[in-house]
Amino acid sequence: MYFPSKRDLWITLVLWSVALTGTAIPLINGELMTAVFILPLSALLLWFWFSTGYKIENDIIKIRYGPIRLKVPVKNIQIIKKKKNPFTAPALSTDKIELVSGRFDAISISPENQAEFLKKILEINEDITLDSRLKIGE
Repeated sequence: MYFPSKRDLWITLVLWSVALTGTAIPLINGELMTAVFILPLSALLLWFWFSTGYKIENDIIKIRYGPIRLKVPVKNIQIIKKKKNPFTAPALSTDKIELVSGRFDAISISPENQAEFLKKILEINEDITLDSRLKIGE
């Protein structure tokens, strides 16, 4: 099952503003070579915006964040915590959950439908400890 990333308005505005103005300003100023150089960087930023999501398949969470691909075995997850840090990835929202699968292995994600995501994860591994602030869909 696929879960797209939740997208905060401010992150959306920052990504799109940087991508569009970074390309438009050199074009308006007639700096074609600069625009050609910046265009791939703008495309990379928008790749993150369009493709960030999480897929649960065969007891594995497949995380896609632009060109970055990660896999987290659901059976290895020990704790799921609520997080609000704006500087962790792969997520397009500050409303995140952190998957802890070892002493030093943790990743924060932001599925749009957090309750349904948690419900699917707990169907696979019911031994996961959940943060008391998390709500599970019934």
